[in-house]
Amino acid sequence: MASLADTDIEDRLTDRILPSRARIPEDPPAGDYVVIDVTHFSTTVVELFENGAEYVHVTEERGDEHAFKEAHPEARIGGGSSDDYTPTEGYDFFNSPTWVNDTDVAGRPTALTSTNGGAAVTDLRLGGGDDVDVYVGTLANARAVADHLDGSEKPTYMVAAGSKGKPSPEDTVGAVVIGRHVYGEAPTDAERDLYRQVAKLGKAPKYEQKADIRLNDLLEFDLRFSESAVVPKLEGQELHDVSEE
Repeated sequence: MASLADTDIEDRLTDRILPSRARIPEDPPAGDYVVIDVTHFSTTVVELFENGAEYVHVTEERGDEHAFKEAHPEARIGGGSSDDYTPTEGYDFFNSPTWVNDTDVAGRPTALTSTNGGAAVTDLRLGGGDDVDVYVGTLANARAVADHLDGSEKPTYMVAAGSKGKPSPEDTVGAVVIGRHVYGEAPTDAERDLYRQVAKLGKAPKYEQKADIRLNDLLEFDLRFSESAVVPKLEGQELHDVSEE
């Protein structure tokens, strides 16, 4: 039987988790919004900063990255992947935390978007006002994002980006984990193992049929819990690491 505390945290999370990008209001109310796209936009963004990227410009549409690079020749840009999971022509990386770790981004601006997480960031930027702040979270920086938001006067909303307008298990898990940290009830070791299992089983069978890099993305990067101190926050159209602020 669930304890009173379990019921309380569940009720609070239900009120604050948007289960997919499709559930973002056209006119979002004031709040801190954490966009969670575990596989792989959010994790890739975290890894870009871990590898020293100056900032991440979130383009409105795939393809806009080329104009960004024309304006910033030193930039590294991310796009789609080819059939063999390498960047498509004209791009330096794709939405893969594994690939990013082999890309020279230190001290450079970067740019990318994605169908779900990147698009959710853009939806919030275009629909929100000055009282809407946008962050990017994933399992790897769950505690860091929650700690940064501790004491904020605005409510925190977890946006589980999902896929094609529907919830995805790994993004729901990420939203719950971040929410638990936000409300000061961090998951226990046993709960983390269970959350990790749910996220893994939701993706691993699919990735086992693809290139090794996708399974490596999942197992080596996407399913890490609170190992990163990076806190990406949207400023204009750019994500900046505000962990030191």
